This record gives sequence, C-alpha cells and structure tokens, in this order.
Amino acid sequence: MKKSVAAFLLFLIVSLPRGAEAQGLGVGVRAGFQGFGGEAALELRRNLVLRGGFGVFPIDFTGDYNDVSYTVTPPSGIGTLGIDIYPGGRGFRLMGGLMTRRGNVELRSGDLSEGSPVQIGDGEYNQPGFITGVLKCKATAPFVGIGFGRHTAPGLGMFLDFGVAFVGDPDVRLDASGPIRDAPNFLENLRKEERSIEDAGGSFLGYWPVFSVGIKLGIG
Repeated sequence: MKKSVAAFLLFLIVSLPRGAEAQGLGVGVRAGFQGFGGEAALELRRNLVLRGGFGVFPIDFTGDYNDVSYTVTPPSGIGTLGIDIYPGGRGFRLMGGLMTRRGNVELRSGDLSEGSPVQIGDGEYNQPGFITGVLKCKATAPFVGIGFGRHTAPGLGMFLDFGVAFVGDPDVRLDASGPIRDAPNFLENLRKEERSIEDAGGSFLGYWPVFSVGIKLGIG
C-alpha cells in the first residue's frame, strides 16, 4: 500500500498540464499526534497542493496496563509528505501521502517493588526492578484524511487535519532490569505479557491518528 500511495503522489505531480505553475506558497506551525513542528505547502495548481512537515514530541506520557504504570516515550519525530486536493477550490480538502517516524514508541515502568504485587503474564511479582519495552511498527506508512484550511491562501489563518496512517500491527518487545529479571518464570511470563498487550490492542495499534491543528501564513 505504501508503494501505491507514493506512485499516486508521483503521478499527480508529473501529470500536471503544461503551463500549470505554482500559484502560492504557505508555511505553518502545528501541534497534534504528529508532534509539535512546522510545515510548508506549494500550490501546484488551483485544486492541488503539495504539503510536507515535521514535528517532535517534547514530553512523555504515562499510562497503566495490568496495574503496571508505564512512562510512554513517543517517537523522536514524525514527518509527513502528501497531496491536498481541494474539490471545490476552497478550504475543505482531501489529503493523502506518507508518514515517516523517527524511532519507536518506548515504555518504562516504575520500580515494581513499590506498592502491591503486579500481574505479569500468569505470575505476580514485587521484586525490585523495571520493565522496559518498545512497540515496533512500520517506519513509513501511508495516510489518508480530510482537512480544513488552505495553507497557500494569502494571509494568516488556521488549519485542521483529521486522518489515519496505516502503520501495521506492532511488534511488542519487553525486557527487564534488576533482581526481578531472575525471579522464577519471570521471563516466560514477560513473553506472555507481550502477547497480552498485542492482543489487547488488536487492530487499534495498527493505526496512528493523523490529527493536527495549527496556524498558517500564505504567501501569494
């Protein structure tokens, strides 16, 4: 699917009629599930705009799974490159392209000896130690969506993107450090915990939300 989207983008660009010149440029800043960053847009023709951007994640998140509290570190950066199609020539658009992630989602638990015993696989543990992990999925994936706001329209304005990237089923890999790693049957149960996370996430983990809100400046 990734190759088909890339081929489609290339087809749109090379199939522009002779004399079709860029009508405007636009730059913007954005925040959302593609991180905090900027983007630029080039109008290829009235209804067709080439747009790309890059964002970073300056903060981590926390979440619980099976009573274990994890700090979740997003990828270090996400880039997008795609085409915006304006069916009516105004602010509403269809969008599609490729999303590229730099790095994977990483997990790190708190000290498992703090608090009540926690369930890992089929066992309960409260020995000192930490669980670390990574959710690996495709680094480059196609995305589709809709949006509002035209980056190349002259002047300041806002824009909004809604969509989804098809990153595929993730491969969850967990490890541990500290005395808990040598606990009876712990590594076997850690493998079960990996499968449990994959099963619980189901197809949901195979999609990355494409949601951004931002401010743009169009240069006619």
